[in-house]
Amino acid sequence: MKVKTISRNIKYVIAIFVFSALSISFATNANAEQKYSTLKEYSVTYELKGNSSGTKQHASQDWGRKQCWIEVSDMNIMGNSVKKNEKVISEIKDGEQWITTINLDDNTGTTMKNPMFPGIAEGAKNKNPKEFSEQFMKQMGGQVKGQKTVNGEKCTEWTLMGGAFTCVTEDLIAVESGANMAGIEILEVATEVKRNNPGPKAICDIGGAKIKEIDMNQMMGQ
Repeated sequence: MKVKTISRNIKYVIAIFVFSALSISFATNANAEQKYSTLKEYSVTYELKGNSSGTKQHASQDWGRKQCWIEVSDMNIMGNSVKKNEKVISEIKDGEQWITTINLDDNTGTTMKNPMFPGIAEGAKNKNPKEFSEQFMKQMGGQVKGQKTVNGEKCTEWTLMGGAFTCVTEDLIAVESGANMAGIEILEVATEVKRNNPGPKAICDIGGAKIKEIDMNQMMGQ
């Protein structure tokens, strides 16, 4: 398997568990006024460790309806370096979750609809964000390991299937997340958490990037 393919697959494991279960706290429906987070807005700066080094700036806006991050990293796998300079924008609109990924080196990217979102949102009916977040993680094999403090933030530790793990604050901010698979470790640790802060200017803007729509099911099949 090629190094870039390994890197991509590990990243998707983390994204599926951490992003789906925590960054967006799904609620009872997908109308324009629905809140998807306990906080109107917040931003987090992460340090990347393990086989990957670098930083990630994450922003949650509009009660979680829009989640964005910029990652600048260098992953070392089997002596090979895989560099990333990437922006990701997730937005919930018209009952669907769209995920746009932009390569900031050449200003090109892709956008795709998350086929899992409608089913996940349906399962959240009649549950508050915290209840559903915990239920979703348990369905994915999650187990509570204990409590800890990460750079001043108290959080609940979860172990997840596939070698993934995370630590979540009471208001559902992931302050530590990662995965350890086949001897490859990826760890994201929050170094700064800002509540009531929308993040850096333009972090959720596509700008002038050239975007192509793709099918997530087809991409995952590859």
